[in-house]
Amino acid sequence: MEEYMKNFEDLGKSLSLKDMVIKSIKNQIILGNLKHGSRLREEELSKAMNVSRAPIREAFNQLENEGFVKIIPRRGVFVSPISKQLIEDVFEQNEIIESAVLEKSFEKISLSELEEMERLFKEYLRKPTMEEGILDYSKLDKSFHFILIKNCGNQMLLDYWGKLQDLIHWFRNISLSTTNFQNSAATHLEIIDAIKMNDKQLAIKRLNEHRDWAKLNAIREFEGIIDD
Repeated sequence: MEEYMKNFEDLGKSLSLKDMVIKSIKNQIILGNLKHGSRLREEELSKAMNVSRAPIREAFNQLENEGFVKIIPRRGVFVSPISKQLIEDVFEQNEIIESAVLEKSFEKISLSELEEMERLFKEYLRKPTMEEGILDYSKLDKSFHFILIKNCGNQMLLDYWGKLQDLIHWFRNISLSTTNFQNSAATHLEIIDAIKMNDKQLAIKRLNEHRDWAKLNAIREFEGIIDD
């Protein structure tokens, strides 16, 4: 090893730790355990996760870039407040990206993966209640949408889409009490049917209808508690 290389510290562990801290805080926000608008304190999070404050601060910066927290000088760090405008902005960006990417990747969608999704959505339709496993349904929903667009050949778009999906699932997880999952599962099956018929425009139309339903449901949940 060259002598000068000894001046570099081993970043492998710290990078992994930072990523784990980001994931942990983000998951608690998405699940609704850290409420939107609430203050995040470095000392409390450091003790809760048994880590130093440095990766906490790094996580705050990354999460601010992703839209999950707000860093306010001389006041502190807060979970981003959810507003009707924020919901509309995120869904609008998602519509632009998802529709354009599906247009590119439509012919490359895996039918075997699609059929597995079809089987799983039909299982949800047979369940008498969605009181259990609703967070698993959110994961299924994200997996389904990823299958539709993953072969677009543009990793930058996929990375940005992934960030939007995290925000969307934050909105949806908080509004679980008013979400009709049977209706959502049925809508996904309509999208699958259109793809199996090789009808790209119908698939995009059904996808947009599904997205509009999800957006309106999220807005309806927050109408009485968010700032317009």
